[in-house]
Amino acid sequence: MQMSRSAGRAADGAPTPDEVEDLYAAATQGPPLCEPRTQAAAYASVFSYVLARGDAAWVAARSDGALVGIAYGHPWEWAHQTDEWSAELKERLGAAAHRLEDSFAVYLLAVHPTVQRAGLGRVLLEDLLATAGARRAWLQTRDEETPARALYRAGGWTEVGHGPDAPNGRPGLVLGLRLREAAPR
Repeated sequence: MQMSRSAGRAADGAPTPDEVEDLYAAATQGPPLCEPRTQAAAYASVFSYVLARGDAAWVAARSDGALVGIAYGHPWEWAHQTDEWSAELKERLGAAAHRLEDSFAVYLLAVHPTVQRAGLGRVLLEDLLATAGARRAWLQTRDEETPARALYRAGGWTEVGHGPDAPNGRPGLVLGLRLREAAPR
């Protein structure tokens, strides 16, 4: 098995939305997530939107040419977040919403089940934050014990509050991370 990683700050060289959809579907179809394929299509659509912004960062891992891991996001400023999801996030976070300003929003971290539990998620997340040159970052995950939540806890991510509902219908848990210094690539 030949594993390779790539990173970027623009759409050039990025995985396709179809690849992101297939990876997300594979990564979330089984327990503990058991998400429908429609959720994977939504993340593929968000990936296209994020890449089109022009300030996105992404990292990807491939095994024998197939996408087996991805992480992506963009810098977060409340003034530029005009969609309904962001408005709900701000409302639910209340006074804690200011903690997200001028940070990096991690939209997705997904690893194919065939390579999970081998440290790839941690490496992708670290590479994404370095590619972005982030000093602070945030993400939303399920508020339940999952392998992803254990990864974030081990990486020093701390609770900010609860955001919009996760795919399981329960409020998502917003986590934040303060890095010692930015490490641009």
